Amino acid sequence: FKAEFCNVRSGNEKGRVEGTVGYIRRNALVPKPDVQSLEELNQYLKEWCLQEAEKRKVPYSKETVLEMWEREKLQLHPLPANRFEACKLVSCQVNKTSLITIDTNQYSVPCRYVGQAVWAKIFVDHVIIVAQNQVIALHSRSYERYQMVTVLDHYLEALLKKPRAIRDARAFQTTDIPDIFRRFHKKMREQDGATGDRKFIRLLLLHREIGMEKLTQALQEAEQTQVFRYEVVHEIIQKITHASVAINDLSNENMPISLLDYKVKKTNISQYGQLTGGQ
Repeated sequence: FKAEFCNVRSGNEKGRVEGTVGYIRRNALVPKPDVQSLEELNQYLKEWCLQEAEKRKVPYSKETVLEMWEREKLQLHPLPANRFEACKLVSCQVNKTSLITIDTNQYSVPCRYVGQAVWAKIFVDHVIIVAQNQVIALHSRSYERYQMVTVLDHYLEALLKKPRAIRDARAFQTTDIPDIFRRFHKKMREQDGATGDRKFIRLLLLHREIGMEKLTQALQEAEQTQVFRYEVVHEIIQKITHASVAINDLSNENMPISLLDYKVKKTNISQYGQLTGGQ
């Protein structure tokens, strides 16, 4: 390969590239694809490219792009065993509010890492935070400025020590937390004050065992009963998590007509005297 660099903002110096961009825009993106995500758009473009490769001829050749690609693949080396991570790696210090700063934005990590140095892998759409070779946090990357991206789970251990802080915790006010959590916490706080705060945080910790979806369902069912207590929610969770246990019904043929027809032999406790020596 021979590198030949063009000037900045000089599209006329790389006409073939600019022309290809225009061709794809006019043929693959007109009319505008109806997709719901970047992944769906990528899949649509991949299928379009494969169809295009089957019919387009390589310049100065009678072969299609697909035919030449199949022939060229035989000469390629295998991909590396470890996938290349297309990210920017930066070192960060966790501040006293369990946040690191990346490009003016702040991202939360578990509170036990306060004061420690961690590594942040900044990808195009997400940020991975690593400490001691372990992933400790994963966030969607924000392209705005001076934003705070938090996860409530990162603060639960600290909130257990200072339960009143849950009332104004920024991570608890985000749209990621369903409204049922705030309504339930308000009722528990009205009933028991700081004790209600502490018990509600214990409820939040249950999501690590059963998941956020089941915990949300349990809170919604408890709200319908108008009983806002930890014990009630825990009982509902037990029912939800054991709902999949199969119970075999007794057939009509084996259903007893009357329990009075069944006689149980009385146990002779004298035989236990052999174990106690008659005492």
